[in-house]
Amino acid sequence: MEEKFLYHIWDAGHVCSNLRTVSGKTLQIKYQGQYNTFRGPDFVNSIIELDGEDLRGAVEIHLNTQDWLRHSHHEDQYYNQVVLHVVLDHNGKGLHTVKENGELAEILELKDQLSDDIRKLIVDIGDNQLRSGDTYCDLLSAIDNDRLFAILSLHGRQRFMGKVRRFNAALSFSNFDQILYEGMMEAAGYDKNKLNLLQLAQSVTFADLKDWHERNMDCVAMISILSSSSGLLGKSKNRLENVLYESLMKAYELQAFHARKVNIDWQLFRIRPGNHPMFRLIMLSEFIHTCLKDGLLNRFLHEVERGNTMPADRYKRFSKLFSTATDLNLLKAKSLGKTVINNIFLNIYLPIMYLYAQKMNDAAMAISLMESWEAFGALEENYVTRFMCRHINPSQVSSVNKRSLYQQGLIDIFYRTCRYHLCEQCKEQSLSDV
Repeated sequence: MEEKFLYHIWDAGHVCSNLRTVSGKTLQIKYQGQYNTFRGPDFVNSIIELDGEDLRGAVEIHLNTQDWLRHSHHEDQYYNQVVLHVVLDHNGKGLHTVKENGELAEILELKDQLSDDIRKLIVDIGDNQLRSGDTYCDLLSAIDNDRLFAILSLHGRQRFMGKVRRFNAALSFSNFDQILYEGMMEAAGYDKNKLNLLQLAQSVTFADLKDWHERNMDCVAMISILSSSSGLLGKSKNRLENVLYESLMKAYELQAFHARKVNIDWQLFRIRPGNHPMFRLIMLSEFIHTCLKDGLLNRFLHEVERGNTMPADRYKRFSKLFSTATDLNLLKAKSLGKTVINNIFLNIYLPIMYLYAQKMNDAAMAISLMESWEAFGALEENYVTRFMCRHINPSQVSSVNKRSLYQQGLIDIFYRTCRYHLCEQCKEQSLSDV
């Protein structure tokens, strides 16, 4: 078995309900985390319950326990955030994995704790088929429009509810203001730095910013704290106008709110100016600063969810909030940009507000938010949607790329099965549900 197939087992939750770690502790997986394509552990932002205690951190996955040492993770500080080491076979002598900082991580051995469906899959198709894929897709290729759009709609809604579950798990550690703040930072990070901006939001919380705002922290000071403590400002000197750079450096030296460094591995190589995390951080901070007094949730409830909540009206009110919110306008730009705003609206705002509606037992609001999700136009293509469209009849591609619901359906299929070449499982599950 390849290690990547273990990623699928973890990501799709193909494990028993009553899990125990090697040391004997009870384990519940509340959120499997986000797959990390850059340096560090395999999944980040995971949420688990260990012997009744909620933990949030990273998960590293190996075929064998000794792979931790073989890959030198015990000497790498980027693996200190690991809260669970998941292995197929535990071949070490200890009951825990030792991290670079000397702390211990629990070990979960999967060998005898896999769900029945994944055991059957392994027996039925074997390792060879787990490794191999085919350019022809039995699910999507050569089917009529009605069947294609029904399948993609099903998976699009499934992806939406997956996001809702993720934010619900994160809510156990925070509140709606914090998960909105984290989500917007993540969405503004572009592909290479979304998890870095998320880490920054978790390190310098909305509650921190709100407290400092009550003690007269202005917007420039706030931006200086976020950018300087994370090392981003120092790495962006050549990207900013000298006056702005010096202003932020001076503001950080003069502020008395925060001095702790946040260790973040910024990915800045070949980043286009519009996608640079420094610019995104500045523009998003200008909006967030205006919400510190009353909170992000209240701001959205009062200015977006009021009055007519038809999809077009909701989006219009939402996007208007992100036009330049103050006279500061450090970058002399009008807004974050349509691409970023759309990403925040679709992938962060709608699922979080849907979760809020659920918590408030507001069925009408939940239905309205789902209607906005299903009616939203297409986002920009990315490498996943471009890859998946190769399996669709060329005459259908333009129709798929007109609605984000269909695009999200393609993305859901890719992350659940395609990247692991689980073609038979994908076809069987999808066709039985449609």
